Amino acid sequence: MAAAGLLVIGLTGMRSPMVSTGVGVALGPKPDLAVADADVERREFMLQQRRDAEALLEQFIRGQMTRHYWGHFAGSLTELGLSSGKYLEATVTSTAAGSGLLLKPRRGEEAYGAGVRQRGSRVIRWQCRGQLPTQDESLSFLNGCPKGWQQIASK
Repeated sequence: MAAAGLLVIGLTGMRSPMVSTGVGVALGPKPDLAVADADVERREFMLQQRRDAEALLEQFIRGQMTRHYWGHFAGSLTELGLSSGKYLEATVTSTAAGSGLLLKPRRGEEAYGAGVRQRGSRVIRWQCRGQLPTQDESLSFLNGCPKGWQQIASK
């Protein structure tokens, strides 16, 4: 008898339309899918841009360490055989004691930087990310990450 009752309830559940009465279901208007899609696309682009920037920072550091071993730091990405691509604008600053790289995105608000510096007989390095600087703001990566920037762990 109990099995027959469960069978009827199961069949009724399979034939009736699905109605959700669960907790946490929003009863407001449906979200605009175009806006949601654009937001997801923007986030994916920013994450890919961050990955590309961090990979370029690592290549810059390795290239500068190699160049230093052979006598001096490179003055440009081209000397290292690197390119910033079409989404990042690169600025390299080099002295006899060290070299820094600033990457500004053409789209987005997060900038990236790296530095390599000779300290005694050793060469030290760092890489960071932070808020995109304003037009009149000057950043240097020759002595570490700028104030307010987050250091990125080297891979």
